[in-house]
Amino acid sequence: MPRQLVLYMSKEDEETFLQYLRSTGDLVILPATSPSSDFAPIQVLPEPAEDEDTRKVWLLNKAVRLPVATEYAPEKNCYVIDGFQSPVVEFQRSWTVSQIMLAGGIRADMNYLDSEKQDLVPKPAEFRNWFESIQNWIRKNFFHLTLLTYVGPGAEKFENEGGILH
Repeated sequence: MPRQLVLYMSKEDEETFLQYLRSTGDLVILPATSPSSDFAPIQVLPEPAEDEDTRKVWLLNKAVRLPVATEYAPEKNCYVIDGFQSPVVEFQRSWTVSQIMLAGGIRADMNYLDSEKQDLVPKPAEFRNWFESIQNWIRKNFFHLTLLTYVGPGAEKFENEGGILH
């Protein structure tokens, strides 16, 4: 069962979030897709737009000793990361269209299929602890809207100034 939080983030909220993540260790941001199975890290995130590749990235903590599993997606004509098998957190970025902010979020699977054991096993403790620390940071720094939904200070300001969180 994946663990996830729904997030509303302004550009400033996202920058603060990424700053926090970089402070937790060896963070690498990987793109949603790649022309080869070797995913080159992203240094600067593009402006979020309609193209999903600008809004979805993978967060990888290099301290976690589990390989990143990739597979070729013929329908997209590129490689994608298998989030279930990999020690990665899916980060869907919030996206603002006129006065409407669409939610993003974080999501990660805590187990993976061990091919030797042919069974589901927990991902390494370092990964689970890292994800837990990310959730705790969000809970501490963002406004709790509903069960799994949190709003960053910048997104809250956006809403207070007439913007709509959708």
